[in-house]
Amino acid sequence: MENIKFNKNVLRVGKYAILKNGLAKGNGFRILDTGNKYGCMSMKPSFYDEKMSDEEIKNLFLKHRKMAAKDNNYAFDPYKFYVPSQDGEGKAVELTREMVEACEDGWDLDIKGDILIVTNKTPRVVVADYPVVIASDLKNGVTATAHCSAAMIDKYLPIRTVEALQSKYDSKKEDIYVHIGAHASGDWTYDRRPSFATESFWDKTGAIRQVKDDEYKIDLDKALLYQLNPLEYESFIINMADTLTNPNYYSNSVYNNDNSRKEKNGRHFEGVYYQKVKRL
Repeated sequence: MENIKFNKNVLRVGKYAILKNGLAKGNGFRILDTGNKYGCMSMKPSFYDEKMSDEEIKNLFLKHRKMAAKDNNYAFDPYKFYVPSQDGEGKAVELTREMVEACEDGWDLDIKGDILIVTNKTPRVVVADYPVVIASDLKNGVTATAHCSAAMIDKYLPIRTVEALQSKYDSKKEDIYVHIGAHASGDWTYDRRPSFATESFWDKTGAIRQVKDDEYKIDLDKALLYQLNPLEYESFIINMADTLTNPNYYSNSVYNNDNSRKEKNGRHFEGVYYQKVKRL
């Protein structure tokens, strides 16, 4: 998948009628993209006023989730948001009902794994992260999600997310919908070759380009498409919002380079949940 060309927002749309805005209708499956509309979706202290206590941050974070739930007609439970603790080993974990019931606030549940899987057996719970790769078997009602930063892309986590569905649920690529969440554009710049890039595909695909002695351009789309061929999947969508420049998204890269850009200091959620489907 070297030098692939693609259209904005939609690469491939199949029989499940995936819409351009990322809303997928099938087995109650839904995409959630909070942007910065509801405030920061993290408890990391550096995203908040330094005078705030841990308890104040926790309460504000819950308030943000409640705002998102209300705006989506409470299709999901604001207390049931889950993000795993990654170690780069590629472990996939299914979020079970027992895990959902273990803590009142899902954020308090420590899940060890790189890939978190949710099924339609646990409706109204949100599995989310940023930047995220979502692979959903809409036929069988099971979805795998993974935080795919550049370092995790280097560990081949995008394709391993799909492989988790194939190995655990016998999912077929022709039934899988892939959604790549908002992320930095090809104008993402480093002043040296980034240490995360250890695999040859970064150079082979042009995902990393040295344009000056002290300037390297990073294009995550090229690295992602090296691992995920859009033509192999039922549907394939990339959210083309550039978090570097789009005012509706946070960007730690922008803020770290310019601390005056406080509006960029934070984190959004992009993930998935299953609605409770009424049986006739």
